[in-house]
Amino acid sequence: MRDQFWDIYDRIRSSNRYLLAFGLFVVWMSTMAEVDVFRMIQTRLERNHVEARIAETQADIQTLDEQLAEIQRDPQAKERHAREAYYMHKTNEDVYVFR
Repeated sequence: MRDQFWDIYDRIRSSNRYLLAFGLFVVWMSTMAEVDVFRMIQTRLERNHVEARIAETQADIQTLDEQLAEIQRDPQAKERHAREAYYMHKTNEDVYVFR
């Protein structure tokens, strides 16, 4: 057993140590480090997903701001919104909802 250890040690000593050190570094960085490659990729994917949701939300906010401005300007738009969103109706009027 001891001879096998010294044989491996001699082979490592005679071979390219820099290649071995680089290989150990790659294994360490890809699996055992606190900030490993896999976690970095996962974090980047999550960040892209969050940025996409932020862009969608900003587009929704802009649309809602435009609708609010239209409702504040035009009284007919206010009535139309109340009828469509809250199913409000005038007296003696029937409302049918089709979905």
